[in-house]
Amino acid sequence: MRVLLVNHRFWPVEGGTERWTLGLARALIREGIDVQVLTQAEPGVPPVETREGIRIRRLAITRMGPWRFPRSYWRTLRSLDYDLLHVSGNRVWCADYYFPVAKIVDGPQVVTPHDFYQLAMSPSWYNHLYFRRYLPRALRAFDAYLAVNPREAERVVMYGLPSERVHFVGEGVDASDFPTTRGSRERTGELRKRWSLKNPVMLLYVGGFWENKRLDRLVRAAAMSRHRVALVLVGRDQPETHWNRTRIEILAQQMGVEVHCPGLLPREDLIEAYYESDLYVQASQYEAFGISVVESCLAGRPFLSYEVGIAPVLADAGAGVVVRNDQQFASELRRLAENPALREVLGRQARRAGEEWSWERVLPRYLRIYRSVLASH
Repeated sequence: MRVLLVNHRFWPVEGGTERWTLGLARALIREGIDVQVLTQAEPGVPPVETREGIRIRRLAITRMGPWRFPRSYWRTLRSLDYDLLHVSGNRVWCADYYFPVAKIVDGPQVVTPHDFYQLAMSPSWYNHLYFRRYLPRALRAFDAYLAVNPREAERVVMYGLPSERVHFVGEGVDASDFPTTRGSRERTGELRKRWSLKNPVMLLYVGGFWENKRLDRLVRAAAMSRHRVALVLVGRDQPETHWNRTRIEILAQQMGVEVHCPGLLPREDLIEAYYESDLYVQASQYEAFGISVVESCLAGRPFLSYEVGIAPVLADAGAGVVVRNDQQFASELRRLAENPALREVLGRQARRAGEEWSWERVLPRYLRIYRSVLASH
């Protein structure tokens, strides 16, 4: 089997769909499957290269204001040899410049739109028209729709896509970074010392200062909990967003909340941060999946989240708590912060729940759909 993965960006860029594409490609390579990735060019990166057995081709992008135009996209797709095409995204160039020609492509093709970010964050008339009218019609050209959370699967069927083509498969995580030989209770304390954390309960968030992450809700909940917590916010600053690092630090200072923002961390330090934490917290207004929540579970750490992405599925497995409003979030945060025995119970269940989303468990779901689609052609 030869699979072509198409995503708007790829390594060395860090992001949700970028990590998903890299993880899926690595998992397919381990199964002996030929993998190519088609993506956009990045500064200082070769336009054609092979990395970890993955053949990567990057297209130059012409920008005109907010619009991106890939050069030679369709021509490149026709020139590549593959058995199955897997397109990622919506409202991005790699999807929207392919959707118009998808219905005339005579070959197996599947799509993972990664939910409906723009509709969730900006429910304008245009986004309603795109996601509820245009997108379901465009998606009928594909043999299978691979959803990353249960609600996405339900909504796309409600929008008109035939249910037999819709599959909830989720995303995968590399569980080898969190070996079972390391006990979930083990903490070195080195990161707490390096960051000079004063309060005893460390709350961890990983993901950057994006608009949908609503880090202001984390600060307000920490202030309302009236417990001695230290909030560590890991990820890249986004100065153009409303709740960027500067505004979050000012809000924390005003509310008397201990906050530390270490920026992007090397992978080794990030994994150590999961183990060092007491509770993972996610106050996002929107999440398609939530890889960081799964990684916290693999480290044996419980989580507290709003009802987004994969969090409800993990909570049903006993790995953490999901809430629907700010008052519930603050209340549950206080309860979990004050109760180490409860965190320990949830943490043990979290490890088992997280393992269900390792690539070893998730990849067979993708392969079943790939093979079924190939057989139908």
